Amino acid sequence: MAGPEGKRITVKQNSGRNGRGSSIRSRVLAIALIPSVALLVVGIALAGYLIFDAAQARGYARKIRGSEGPGIPFLLAAEQERQLSMSVLAGQDAARAALLATRPKTDASAAQITSVLQGNFASDSNVPASVKQNIATFAGLEAKLPQLRQRVDSGQVPRLEVFSFYNQIIDQFTQGVAGLAQAARGADNAYARLSAIPIFTAAEEMQRSDALASAGLAAGGLSGDEQRAYLGQIGAYHAQLEQSVPQMVPEVRANYDKLVSSPAWTTVTQVENALLSGAKQLPVPIEQWRTDAKQVATTLMTMFAAQSAHATNAAITDADDTLRNSIIAGAAAVLFALAVVLVALRLSKRFISRLARLREDTLDAAEVRLPELVGRVRAGEPVDLDEGGHLLDHGTDEIGEVAEAFNLAQQSALAAAVEEAKTRQGTKAVFLNIAHRSQVIVHRQLKVLDAAERKQEDPDQLDTLFRLDHLSTRARRNAENLIILGGGQPGRQWRNPVSLVELVRGAAAETEHFARVKTAKLPEVAVRGPVVGDLVHLLAELIDNATSFSPPEARVELRGNVVGKGVVIEVEDQGLGIEQEQADEFNAMLADPPDFGIMALSDEPRLGLFVVARLASRHGISVHLRESAYGGTRAIVLVRKDLLAPISETEPSAAETESAADSDGVPELSRLAAEPSRADPRRPESPQRKQAPPEPQQAELPQPSRVAPEPRVAPEQQRPELPTRRAMRPAAEAPPVRPPQNREQRPPADNGRVPRPAAENGRAAPPRPPGRPPLPQRRRQQNLVPQLRSDRPAAESDDVREDSPEQARARLSAFQQGTRRAREADPGHDNRYGDRD
Repeated sequence: MAGPEGKRITVKQNSGRNGRGSSIRSRVLAIALIPSVALLVVGIALAGYLIFDAAQARGYARKIRGSEGPGIPFLLAAEQERQLSMSVLAGQDAARAALLATRPKTDASAAQITSVLQGNFASDSNVPASVKQNIATFAGLEAKLPQLRQRVDSGQVPRLEVFSFYNQIIDQFTQGVAGLAQAARGADNAYARLSAIPIFTAAEEMQRSDALASAGLAAGGLSGDEQRAYLGQIGAYHAQLEQSVPQMVPEVRANYDKLVSSPAWTTVTQVENALLSGAKQLPVPIEQWRTDAKQVATTLMTMFAAQSAHATNAAITDADDTLRNSIIAGAAAVLFALAVVLVALRLSKRFISRLARLREDTLDAAEVRLPELVGRVRAGEPVDLDEGGHLLDHGTDEIGEVAEAFNLAQQSALAAAVEEAKTRQGTKAVFLNIAHRSQVIVHRQLKVLDAAERKQEDPDQLDTLFRLDHLSTRARRNAENLIILGGGQPGRQWRNPVSLVELVRGAAAETEHFARVKTAKLPEVAVRGPVVGDLVHLLAELIDNATSFSPPEARVELRGNVVGKGVVIEVEDQGLGIEQEQADEFNAMLADPPDFGIMALSDEPRLGLFVVARLASRHGISVHLRESAYGGTRAIVLVRKDLLAPISETEPSAAETESAADSDGVPELSRLAAEPSRADPRRPESPQRKQAPPEPQQAELPQPSRVAPEPRVAPEQQRPELPTRRAMRPAAEAPPVRPPQNREQRPPADNGRVPRPAAENGRAAPPRPPGRPPLPQRRRQQNLVPQLRSDRPAAESDDVREDSPEQARARLSAFQQGTRRAREADPGHDNRYGDRD
């Protein structure tokens, strides 16, 4: 304590010297530290981005300008070769010499433009994939050009095929130009570059119409297909020119106005009109028309080059300006941010040191001193509330006021903890008191019911008493729930291990609708005594949930299996199931039980599952909910290995272990008459805690055998310590109810029986399907009271066995259902597990 006290004294002295008389307003400038650093980072990042973007834009524009130079000569050469090739195919031999002279120009310009395009754009990540595809297609078509030329020279190719091939080459170039324009940096640059495309398209379509007209005139007239193609090309290039006029730059617009008013344009227009009207003779000499058409085509291509060059130059200029401005702005932002950071650091030095001390003292108070005070309060020690209000002292300025606010908050928290501790103790005491009172009343009620059951012989009255018995058992479990929620121990405890079969049957017997519970074969293992009571309670809650949230006629299946980490017990119903989101919430609660106060404040408290979570957490048992194959819910309970014991450690049993499914859903559970514990005066149930018998008597316990032994009278204090597992008698062999016997001379709890041997009176029993009970069979004198089957000595007239109420009920039900099945069921058709017709 000396260390913390000395620390508090040092903080008081330093804070008083540094903080008194000064205002926190003079230190608000320190808040500029974070914005300054942010401004510095943002400024550097923004300047870097602008510089990088400007450099990329300038490089992109320079690449386009470098591609425009070899592109125009290639287009002019390709268009001229197309026109001459079609003329030669039309029979104009005079054009062959000009065609042979044009081909080397086309090859040279094509090789140059292909090299430029692949070098500038093929590996550029900023270029769209469509442009790269156009470049690849363009190169492929260029490689096929020699083959086409051979066919043209031999005259073995139609004119329209040649026309289409050259059009494809030029179309790939046109599409690539459009793609590069769309990928230009900046909306203005992209728009300016796209405005040049219609001019290029108009020039190309004008050349295509000229090639068609030249070939048609040489061949004596246009064919039907050529006439339609010619009409489409004429209309398209005039429309493209009219569309591009508003976007033309002044220089290009002046050239356009000059072109449309020139004699060459007039000549071309006259020829086009004549061909469209179907005239066989041109209105002008053909040499003049060819000269004027070439002039118009060259002028249109020059207009495209000028428009594109203007867009390229504007892009380069804009990129240069952006680069220069970005460098200047970035440098200014960096210098300004550095200056603000330096000033903010200097102003915040003393302020930050005081805040650091306040933080340390506050953390020490919140994590060490205040938890110590709260722990003392919860432990019941007296605590002075003023002690929690003087944990921090940092002067009288604004920082001191913040420290005083922390003191008030901590004092309020301490006062709330005191009140909460008082409320918890009172609530817990009342809670447990009510639960214990309810427990005592239910225990007395069960004793009264037990006495009434033993004296009653009317089956209808017995059935009513059994239902009351189960409801009372459920009420007792609810009282135990209250004790568990209040942090207490329910009281039912065992010293020795109990077999898993008896444990599961005992849990099923505590539910109201036990007749719907079907128990599959369970592994031959035992559960250690301290875990038995809580595990029975846990399974009873899960079984009760399964029967409550499933249709009345649906069954609930219990099964178990040995796994690597222990034993798994599954409780599966056939209800509607639960939503996955809700199942995840329940599984989270089962894995980590919350505080009971949180459960009480929830909209839909699941107290049964909360009790299951508490019990599972107490012993390290895992419980998980998942969807069943029937659409319902399956609860998987994993009992760890260290909670299990070998079956040999349990007390010997005189009965065989059978599935409750063999008795049509009515479990024959042992209500073992044992003396209840003094610490927990409640009605014993199966499995039940017993007092340990004297050591010599354990050698006299009955052992499992194939023949049911004669019951032996034993004193009350010599009953076996552990519950015995009883064999489930088939429905056809259920004996009638015996009259109540003297309670003072009750036989020991070990009254287990086994079924008769499979072969009786010389007849072999039919093979029994796995997992199914045999069909009921009639046997002689089966319904006789055992005392009437043979004479007994007079000395043993008082040593008769008294059956428990559960046995009487199970046997009556089994007898009734077995005889009904024997009368109604078809021996060749086993339909015990479904509805009968």
